Amino acid sequence: MVGVMFYPLTLTPVVHGHINRLDSPWSVTGIGQAQFWDVRDFPADYGDGRARDCLSVIVSEWDKPGTLYGKTARECTKEEVVAECWAQLKDALNDSGGTTLTDDDRLGWFMDPAVIGLGGPDPRNREQLLIHPTGTLYNRPTARTAVPNFFLAGDYIRTDVDLATMEGAKESARRAVNALLDADNSDVERCEVWELYRPPEMKPLKRADELRYKLGLPNTFDLG
Repeated sequence: MVGVMFYPLTLTPVVHGHINRLDSPWSVTGIGQAQFWDVRDFPADYGDGRARDCLSVIVSEWDKPGTLYGKTARECTKEEVVAECWAQLKDALNDSGGTTLTDDDRLGWFMDPAVIGLGGPDPRNREQLLIHPTGTLYNRPTARTAVPNFFLAGDYIRTDVDLATMEGAKESARRAVNALLDADNSDVERCEVWELYRPPEMKPLKRADELRYKLGLPNTFDLG
């Protein structure tokens, strides 16, 4: 996976929530950052006052041709990856009769420096995202251990997020602090821990997918 950040000009925010373009060749996802920093005045605090949001984008599929150059993400240069990501985002967000993104909205971009060798014979990501294998959640330790004064935190801890991310690490840290306060019988207010929202509308699709998996059939939305 590779992360690219764009600095849009006029969008506040780019979109509420998370962008998940299911039909994009590169499985592009994205999220606007300004919506999570309500204590910040984005134009005043960042840049020269023109930027109103930072759009973080992730390429998940490296081995399928894109729409601009007909090349996979592995084969593209950094500049081509950026142009391809932007094109796929515009295609996703401008398909409902309105225009959410235009080329004039983009002020600049930044790519994760851990991604090296793009456009060359040996493209690599030195900081790959770890996806926990299915069924391993209950094999991971909790923040509180059997040792009374020993607590754990990090993205490897059993959390509701269940993903090696900053969000998972943050949740584990909150759970570790709460466990420490519990062990000390402290009356200090506990850290808030949020459960990952799982839309109830998805439950029928999950049950259908589980049944298809047991029958040896592909996922309903599998285009491969």
